[in-house]
Amino acid sequence: MGKIHCVMIVLFSTLFVWAFLHVTQSVDKEKYVEITVSAGDTLWELADKYKHEHRLSHQQFIQWVMEVNQRSDDRLIVGEKIVIPVLKSNGENQLVANKQ
Repeated sequence: MGKIHCVMIVLFSTLFVWAFLHVTQSVDKEKYVEITVSAGDTLWELADKYKHEHRLSHQQFIQWVMEVNQRSDDRLIVGEKIVIPVLKSNGENQLVANKQ
């Protein structure tokens, strides 16, 4: 039982460290498109407007925007700038599969 117990502790510890590093990994906002919110914009509508550039579900898009922009709610204010999950690339947008 001693060896099994040690192996389980090592596996659990490794999993914990990997999860911690993955969760605390920040997104480099400079790589992504920043937009200025216009009157009537909602995160749902923005997800739909940029759906061909990000290929995330509406819910994934909204969650990404909320996390990266450190927002506590989904209400947008006209004129504020937010980063969206669309990569900048020489004038062309690339697809985003998930947070990078």
